[in-house]
Amino acid sequence: MRVVFLCKGTRGDVAPLLALAVCFKQNSPTDHCTLATHACHRLKFDSILKKYDVDFMAVDELGADNGPRNLEKLELQVCSGRGFSKGQQQDRIVEMHGSLRACRGADGIVFNLFACEGWFIAKYFEVPCVAASPFAVTRTPPVTFESKFVDAYPDLYQRLRNSAQGQVSYGDIDHWMWRLYLDDFGEFCDSIGLPVCPYAELTPDDPLPPSTTLLYGISPQVIEKPQYWPESVVLCSYWFLEIPDEPINDIKVYHPTSGYSTLPDFLSSFKGSGEKPVYIGFGSMEELGLFSSIDCVELLGVLNEGLVQCGKKALVQLSPNSNLLKTWEMLCKNFQNCNIHCVMEYVPHSKLFPLCQAVVHHGGSGTVGMALRCGIPQIVCPFMFDQSYWGDKVSWMGVGESVGHPRSLKAEAFASALVNVGSPEIRNMAASYGKMLLGEDGVEFAVQQLRKEFKRR
Repeated sequence: MRVVFLCKGTRGDVAPLLALAVCFKQNSPTDHCTLATHACHRLKFDSILKKYDVDFMAVDELGADNGPRNLEKLELQVCSGRGFSKGQQQDRIVEMHGSLRACRGADGIVFNLFACEGWFIAKYFEVPCVAASPFAVTRTPPVTFESKFVDAYPDLYQRLRNSAQGQVSYGDIDHWMWRLYLDDFGEFCDSIGLPVCPYAELTPDDPLPPSTTLLYGISPQVIEKPQYWPESVVLCSYWFLEIPDEPINDIKVYHPTSGYSTLPDFLSSFKGSGEKPVYIGFGSMEELGLFSSIDCVELLGVLNEGLVQCGKKALVQLSPNSNLLKTWEMLCKNFQNCNIHCVMEYVPHSKLFPLCQAVVHHGGSGTVGMALRCGIPQIVCPFMFDQSYWGDKVSWMGVGESVGHPRSLKAEAFASALVNVGSPEIRNMAASYGKMLLGEDGVEFAVQQLRKEFKRR
């Protein structure tokens, strides 16, 4: 069979579905698996795609304005109840047609929640589909959604509210499927000859169809499934893209005053003190345009001052030619003490986190999960979406602290958090979660769920 893994967003949104595609292919080498995503991700994942014989299809053109950066901004508009401009809507529909082309010939479609057109495309090609998300939905529909739904489709609303077990329910709509009722999806459906409103075409004599399964790449040890979630939601544990033989000994660590050293040499400098470096990384936050030049100066200044106060050194992962990198180089030359060292190459978190004493990050679900699995305390500086939730969750679990949005962060608060996460209580709790999560294989579990769904439909 041919399975298309349709996913949009940043690296952190796409890599988990690539992990599923790789496992699906490894379990059944005769199947054809395709990763369909933004053209800009091809280079990032090219070696993995070739190594595991996973095909690639771009849903947009390289450099398109409606890539990952714009996608996140549009998501904020949707969740605040604001609509799209005409130009934004047309761009999204063009990209949806790119998704349609990528899914042509598929026997099954797996889509993430930034690519919900996958649901309609599956209906168009009459193939089964499964939704798959590395993060749990924490955003509810716009406040007026339910009342508008009741006014427009009163009979359908009552049927969904009273649906039988296994059938699609209003719980599915309220949890995630409300997105399918947005105007841009309606216009896309109209352009390909599908009904513009999901389920509105059903007559009173038609049975409600089965609900669409939504897989979450989150451990049930971390989030217990709430009773108000629909039964179609399945917690699988984390979907990490593991590359076992990826070497890190040649990774270069850079500091403006001391130059380059290899990662092992840098780490060896800590042996006498018994310390380890602090990891700092904010994922795709800069790629999304969330760091102005002033933000870079203030944040790096605060982080460095906090490190100096604690007598700790940090390893920060920065993209080449990024504003953060340029600012760091400038500041390091002017600081009396620069305790931040830089890695400009991509290093898998699974390789890097165990070498560090704590992880400072933006609160992405996958980064939280990897720090948990590595048994490392963490400090969360949330920017947007569900990141504040994860910051609170990390604190509540006793495995770290949340210090609030980076723009409001003070050096004293950061230094205090660094000291606190080094306490025996937090270190022991983080280590205990690490032991629990090592026994879970979320990727394999999810792939078995996919096969079961595709066979059932």
